[in-house]
Amino acid sequence: MAKLIWDEGYWLARAEEARAAAENIRTPECKRIMCEIARSYEHLARLSTDFKEAAVTPPLPAKDPKT
Repeated sequence: MAKLIWDEGYWLARAEEARAAAENIRTPECKRIMCEIARSYEHLARLSTDFKEAAVTPPLPAKDPKT
């Protein structure tokens, strides 16, 4: 099973590579798909940041069901 990488820099670098590749693509549909891949990598970068922040944030105490 593949391991997901929780490193914002990694995903931002992949997004930049995808955008650079899109510049060389002549077919509009293929170019659009490559740009969408770049946006997906940027989304993974944001998720990586959110995941790391959530991992170090202590959980909220559970509510007492009697109150």
